[in-house]
Amino acid sequence: MTLPGLGPRRDPADTARVKVLVDDLVGTEDITVFVTELACTEPGCPPIETVIALLGADGNVQYKIHKPAADVSIDDVRSALDGATPAH
Repeated sequence: MTLPGLGPRRDPADTARVKVLVDDLVGTEDITVFVTELACTEPGCPPIETVIALLGADGNVQYKIHKPAADVSIDDVRSALDGATPAH
């Protein structure tokens, strides 16, 4: 179902699954993890990207994976957290 101006509905289970992947890789005992999907309007960007935000006492960082959460694999999360420069 598409709501005017909001795009297609997404399954919250997809972002919850990505959060579990982050928890498994990072060990987020002292970190709060947020995972969301956002529309990307930048040139060359896919229409939906998955954003991972890690909030902790040492600061906050944000990582982007340029695909919908339903398509994000553990390798995507690992690459984002290990190899990419975080978006602040």
